[in-house]
Amino acid sequence: MVNATRSPAERLVEPANPLGIGRTDLAARFVVRAAIQAPSIHNTQPWRFVDRSDGLELWADRARLLPVADPAGREMLISCGAALFNMRLAVRRLGFTPQVRLLPDPAYPDLLARVAWGARTAPRPYEELLHRTIPRRHAHRGRFLATPLPPMLPIVLAGIARHEGAGLRVVKDEAERRRLAEHVQAAEAAQLRDPRILGELLSWTAPPDDGRADGFAAGPSPAEVDGFPSRTAAADAPWEAEHGAGGREPERGTAPGAVGTVAVLTTREDRRVDWLIAGQALQHVLLHAATLSVSAAFHTQPLELPYLRAAIRRDLVCGHPQMVLRLGHVARRMPSRRRPVADVLSGE
Repeated sequence: MVNATRSPAERLVEPANPLGIGRTDLAARFVVRAAIQAPSIHNTQPWRFVDRSDGLELWADRARLLPVADPAGREMLISCGAALFNMRLAVRRLGFTPQVRLLPDPAYPDLLARVAWGARTAPRPYEELLHRTIPRRHAHRGRFLATPLPPMLPIVLAGIARHEGAGLRVVKDEAERRRLAEHVQAAEAAQLRDPRILGELLSWTAPPDDGRADGFAAGPSPAEVDGFPSRTAAADAPWEAEHGAGGREPERGTAPGAVGTVAVLTTREDRRVDWLIAGQALQHVLLHAATLSVSAAFHTQPLELPYLRAAIRRDLVCGHPQMVLRLGHVARRMPSRRRPVADVLSGE
């Protein structure tokens, strides 16, 4: 497991100067380059970073908040938490122990974390493996291949989530899975009827190959998978007629309704710090899965409607649900758009 702090009181090591004596921003750029490859809601990439003399600060970029779908910023902070996990890995890859303080200054609520350069410690092979996997992890939409997951992987992933302070509830019971799928369907239908949600989604969707560095790349909507519809991106966009609005044909090797393994990421409490913890747990789970060529599909729709989020918690008798995902093998991974480091990193 990754050995990095999650609270200000765990280690009090004097910060080290990365990459030897003398001021350099090479280490900061290395860390931020890893951070920005994290997943984010609608690929909004709602983060920015400040390079300080003793480390880096992670800030929420409130201009990228989804005010309709995510008014409290829960999904924004989960996204930033995923970026924070990548920061931890990159600092370890450079041979330092990251000293992480979550929400360090109540006067600045958008300051989500400070990551200081701790003691020099060589990275472990597992940490190096996860760091190498960062650019290989990409989200999936639609069906998975019929290839089953490694038998022990769900148990291992649940242990990883616990290590990060969260929980991963693998939904094995068919009745529970069917009920969860019904909640995803109900949320998708409700959001498709809401012009505010559609407008917000459309604002983060662009035609393919338009050069935009964030948001969705529009394309044919994938077919529904065993009742788990993927979020409909830009169904009414003006370019859909040109690129085709019909369901995507199944990829070779997929089986009808290849839903994969369904899981729900949870936390005990539902505070801002818990959302950051959930994001770190999510990214650790995703990267470990990606080392075995396993991808994830996200279904956040029911978690954006309070009554359906409460229903999922009640049905599964679990903690506060933070993410619904499916895990499986894919024929190919589609890379996401990313803003350059220079757009998100600033100095003191």
